[in-house]
Parts: sequence; structure tokens; C-alpha cells
Amino acid sequence: MGETELGSDDIEPLAPVIRLHPIRMLVISSDLAYHQRALTVLAELGPVSFAVVSLLDPDDIASLLRSETADVAVLDATDCEAAARRVIETLADASARTGVVVVCQHCTDAARELRALPKWGWTQDLRAAAELAYHDGNPLCPRALSSVRRRSALRRMAGPLLRH
Repeated sequence: MGETELGSDDIEPLAPVIRLHPIRMLVISSDLAYHQRALTVLAELGPVSFAVVSLLDPDDIASLLRSETADVAVLDATDCEAAARRVIETLADASARTGVVVVCQHCTDAARELRALPKWGWTQDLRAAAELAYHDGNPLCPRALSSVRRRSALRRMAGPLLRH
């Protein structure tokens, strides 16, 4: 019997993963070019909406997230890292279940403190960060994300489903 080697044309591609519960995401960035990139990268996880607003008023962002009912907020902290930190702190109190992903154009000390991803970095890093943020909630939340949400989310993730 012959074995199939990696890279051979005889290997069937993996079946696509079908997410049973889409992750709703809100991308907050004033960079319109980044909106297209975020849509391209994140759309397979669920619906992606956008807001072109400043991060200078954390209460406005919290209100926006309540009205959008997003599971994950992607914050563009480019040139406003301190404001992004205040938004994350406000969301920890106002919307602890909303996961947060921070992206930044420049690798400043403040961006590293926020654990910001490079804004134009690897697409799989942004996608993985959004999934992780969905499961973990806000990183600055003083209490752990509800174990009920964790269990129910993990129960829905039954693995890849094959399409026939």
C-alpha cells in the first residue's frame, strides 16, 4: 500500500468549519481602509459592523456597544493609546461580557501595554484574537467571565461539520 505524502494532490482538503453561533463584531476605527481589511479577515466569524468615532469619550463607546450588541469590539488605538485604555476600563464596568481586541499602527510602549496587535499584521492573529476575546470577555474586567457563557459557548463548538 502506498502512503500519501504531504503536499500530494491525493489529499482531500479539510472540510470548512461551520460556526453554529456567529460572533458579532464592532470595529471602531477612523481609518476607512482598515474597515475593508477587518471585514475581509473577520467576516467568516460573524457579522461585522463599523463605527467611525473617536475613542476620546469612553461613555459614548460603551453606549454604542450596548446599542450594537457586539460580542467583540476591535479598537484602533493608533495615536490614541491612552484613550483606548480608558475605553477598555470603562467597558470592563459597563459591558464586561464584550471582548476587546486592540490594534495599533505603531509599536509604542503604550500599545505594548495594551497588548495591541499590529494593525496590518497577520490576518490569522486578528481572527484568533477575536475568537479568544469572545470567550474571555474584557481583559480588564475585575471578575471572571461567567462560567455559564464559557460552558454554553464551548458546548456550541462541536468541531468541524462536514458538508455533503
